[in-house]
Amino acid sequence: MFVTDISRWADYGWAHQEFFGDNPPVTAMVEVKALIHPDMLIEVEADAVLPAP
Repeated sequence: MFVTDISRWADYGWAHQEFFGDNPPVTAMVEVKALIHPDMLIEVEADAVLPAP
């Protein structure tokens, strides 16, 4: 996760848990100066693997 205010880490962690549920992916949190739009507070990057058909 790329965040613009690391002091809100608990809020970001709560939102991550709410979105991903009981089996969240491993994650890291990095504070950045800004994101692409000034209203954005967080950007989440995730990789997914789909099971073979």
